[in-house]
Amino acid sequence: MNLLRTWWAPVRAHLIDDARLWWRFWSIRLAAFGAIVTALAQWFPDAVLAAWNGVPPEMRAYLPAPVLRSIPVILFVAIMVARIVAQKATPND
Repeated sequence: MNLLRTWWAPVRAHLIDDARLWWRFWSIRLAAFGAIVTALAQWFPDAVLAAWNGVPPEMRAYLPAPVLRSIPVILFVAIMVARIVAQKATPND
């Protein structure tokens, strides 16, 4: 147990003040969404393709290929923006 405390002390010293509220941060939520979508796309590529083919062609026309290829970059930028934008305090704080 002492080894764990020795390892955790410097890590804890570098955490933000409200790190225990990690699940409320939009940056964490966006990162989790991105991780889930990426994992599903890797584990079930046929399901992703089937879902894409299920979208009506009129709607697919609104999302050209360059936009689709940019989704990971857009998500990464959204995570960075969510991290620096002040978020509303919740009543439970």
